[in-house]
Amino acid sequence: MIKPPSFNRSKKIGIVALAGPMDSEVLLKGEDYLKSLGYDVLIAPSCFERNRYLAGNSDEERALDLKMLFAEDEIGAILNMRGGYGSNRLLPYIYDFNFAKYPKPFIGYSDITYMHIYLNQKYNLITYHGPMIRDLLKVEKLTTDGLIKTALAGEPLTLKGVNFLVKEIGSVSGRTVGGNLTVICSTLGTMNEIDTIGKILFLEEVNEEPYVIDRMLTQLVYAGKIHDCAGIMLGDFSGADTVEIMKTIEKVLLPTRKIIALGIPAGHTSPNLTIPLGAMCVLDVENGSIEFEE
Repeated sequence: MIKPPSFNRSKKIGIVALAGPMDSEVLLKGEDYLKSLGYDVLIAPSCFERNRYLAGNSDEERALDLKMLFAEDEIGAILNMRGGYGSNRLLPYIYDFNFAKYPKPFIGYSDITYMHIYLNQKYNLITYHGPMIRDLLKVEKLTTDGLIKTALAGEPLTLKGVNFLVKEIGSVSGRTVGGNLTVICSTLGTMNEIDTIGKILFLEEVNEEPYVIDRMLTQLVYAGKIHDCAGIMLGDFSGADTVEIMKTIEKVLLPTRKIIALGIPAGHTSPNLTIPLGAMCVLDVENGSIEFEE
């Protein structure tokens, strides 16, 4: 795996829109917040455009902006504007672009999961499941610190006091893959299908009913993705009946006898920690910790 170089303060953070649109007022507030932290910012043109439920005037325009920010030397990191839907529509326009030639921190979550899987698997790039514009505007210290330390500075991440669903003493390791559960399921049967063999599978979701969570987790079980993975790390599953969702998760995943870490504050939540995807990860039940070793 290719770890991107640490962010150079002489460069800029590029903001890109791969999925849904955003009001310009909110976007510019996000720019101002990043500037208040001492960063120069460049906003890709398609961030200011809207085509129904998508940012930009076209899929091709959003793809061009993504390639531009990766190839442009003055850009030291790429922050996604928001999720929503649309990242999967870019593949026809980026398939021949060699992202591995321009490694740099790439940050986002939700629909951006599709692009994380693509960059992790096709180009062996470590990317970062982390906050976007609205998350940063909450001015939550752990969220901002995680972005700066883990994604921009490239510092190793260790999570302590972690709860595990499976209480057997031991540990398991593998490279981290995953992100949003809905988006992961949408990759199945496509050229960008997630590979979980020997990996630590990270999952998060928001505003879904327990039966929907059941359906998607069961799909991953039937597709062999849970069987293939070395362990599971569950992020936030808020927005619906949390108690019932946890019962559903236990019902579906306990029979798999995988080591399962619970309640990682990452995803559609605050704080929203930054998780390196593609990095080596150790789930340590005995010590109640998760260590990422890029």
